[in-house]
Amino acid sequence: MLQNLKREIQKTRDALMAARGQTTPAKEFGATLLMAVVGLHVTEARIRKTQNFEERRRLINEFNRQRNAIEKGIQALRKSRWESSKDPGERRKRAMS
Repeated sequence: MLQNLKREIQKTRDALMAARGQTTPAKEFGATLLMAVVGLHVTEARIRKTQNFEERRRLINEFNRQRNAIEKGIQALRKSRWESSKDPGERRKRAMS
């Protein structure tokens, strides 16, 4: 199970870096996403260290909520890149009609 969490963190981090490479997020938004990934690492470490099953279950739910929030942020980054790349063509279409 812990290997799966590490793999999930790696996939999320890779997706964030790919999205950041394709577009330049706002300064605060990019920093927030990066800090959220750091928080994901901290939560994973806490899951690894705990011996209490109830605590582990709570931390796993917290991990999943954090990961879902990060993925929504990555989707917003990708969507903004797609919309910004769509705008110049739309302007040309309007100018030609």
